[in-house]
Amino acid sequence: LHTAPSATNPILAKRPGKLRSRLMTTRPLPHALLAVLSAALAAVLTCSAAPATRPPNIIIILADDLGCGDLSLYRGWVKTPRIDRMAREGMTFTDFHSNSSVCSPTRVAFLTGRYQQRGGIVDVIVGSREAGHGIPPTTPVIAKVFKKNGYATALYGKWHCGYQDRYNPVHHGFDEFVGLLNGGADYHQHATWRNGLARQEVKGYSTDIITRKSVDFIKRNKDRPFLLYVAHQAVHNPYQTRSDTPEKREKGWKQNRVDDINRPRYKKIVEDLDQSVGTILDTVSASGIAANTLVFFWSDNGDVRMSPVERPFRGGKFSQYEGGHRVPAVAWWPGKIKADTTCDTLLAGFDLFPTLSDIAGLSADTPDNLDGASAKDLLLGQKPLPARDLFFGYEPKLGTAMRRGHWKMILKDGDVQLYNLATDIRETTNLVTRHPEIAKSMRQAIERFKQTVVPGS
Repeated sequence: LHTAPSATNPILAKRPGKLRSRLMTTRPLPHALLAVLSAALAAVLTCSAAPATRPPNIIIILADDLGCGDLSLYRGWVKTPRIDRMAREGMTFTDFHSNSSVCSPTRVAFLTGRYQQRGGIVDVIVGSREAGHGIPPTTPVIAKVFKKNGYATALYGKWHCGYQDRYNPVHHGFDEFVGLLNGGADYHQHATWRNGLARQEVKGYSTDIITRKSVDFIKRNKDRPFLLYVAHQAVHNPYQTRSDTPEKREKGWKQNRVDDINRPRYKKIVEDLDQSVGTILDTVSASGIAANTLVFFWSDNGDVRMSPVERPFRGGKFSQYEGGHRVPAVAWWPGKIKADTTCDTLLAGFDLFPTLSDIAGLSADTPDNLDGASAKDLLLGQKPLPARDLFFGYEPKLGTAMRRGHWKMILKDGDVQLYNLATDIRETTNLVTRHPEIAKSMRQAIERFKQTVVPGS
């Protein structure tokens, strides 16, 4: 028995002297009673040690089309107190990126931990591309690794990584899936939603349904390790608030348009998303599992330029400028991730697969050909990540962008743009002629990337 003051044993920490005196003066106990007490003590110690040895729970909350300029955390125009609080209690990222400036490629990169070009998905899976595009069920993805190691797994919300049944999330390691398979849909009418493989209309408002399902999953699985992927439809168009039910919509209303009519609605959708994040964090805390649960919040690409004030970056969704792929991101894990910290390390969505599996102790089952890198030591110990090049390809529409430290290059059809983000975060001054050697080296790196990172590689 350890009688020194201990943070894990508050009774001993409060009165070590008095307890030590009693232990020294107590008469010897009979052997039989001593054996019983020893067994009881061993059982108590085993029970109290169990939570510390249980693998951590993982929750990934992914917003849709949400930019840094939309959140008060990044001095944006919408007050988001719950995400602000999450940041105060965790780590805020200022240079975190989606792997693309549109959703399908970003989601593919996150789930596979690899550049989306390797899977042949560089554009939105929509229209004619819905029939034959998606993540093949044989592909190693994050949920399969966690499921193999005894985790309960679930996805609620937007999939957008293949519309056909063969691409369904249940074939990719998710025990449960309730949500939409395509990119955008009505927030109130869900006739095309799926519960697993079955088509099932779910009543309610999208943000509320996804939140409710997530809360229920956490409560049902609080006594076992779980991986929960909360893929919100918000704040993607159509810009329907909770009160914009079908019977209340005005005839001729342009629901997808970025304009003054929809701006207040967009703001309300962001606020509802913020409340959803808070509800999930509250559920984790109320379930008594906060100390063993890592929550990561981020967005699949930049915003759609709905902000009425100046935005922090040039470009937005469908753009290779920073506003297209530099996105909000916050990590929360009380007692593990240092509170109120800011990280300016260059990271991307495909880093989450190796990072989360590393944190969960599952690296042995993680593929060794991932493009993403583990940021475990960065999150838990604020240790630097080795420098590397990152590429953002959206070919052929937008060409290829590249980050090398604070240098940024965009290459499309022979047009070369080079920016120094350390002094020009809004990418206003092309420095390609002033720094020819840097431009040459980065352009060569992009060409090598385009030749080697191809479908099937």
